[in-house]
Amino acid sequence: MALLGSFIQVTTFAALAAEASTSFAHGLPAAPDFVIVVGASTRSSNVSANFFNALFDATNVTIQNSGEGTSPVLRVIAVVAHSVIR
Repeated sequence: MALLGSFIQVTTFAALAAEASTSFAHGLPAAPDFVIVVGASTRSSNVSANFFNALFDATNVTIQNSGEGTSPVLRVIAVVAHSVIR
């Protein structure tokens, strides 16, 4: 299980305003195969008014809120799956 920590990174962000974006350096050994963006807050929010784009490469992940409202707190999960499957 400790090995999975090398290939999966979970990062939490404060709410993103409409049309805002945020980035982080992921520290994974390769570009993520996929990134999952999940609302992590229990506050009432119209999440259907939010649409998130996840852009990622070998060093960074950028999350964009292309929606009409402020997002809830976000949990971003970046995964390098092909290394885990091997």
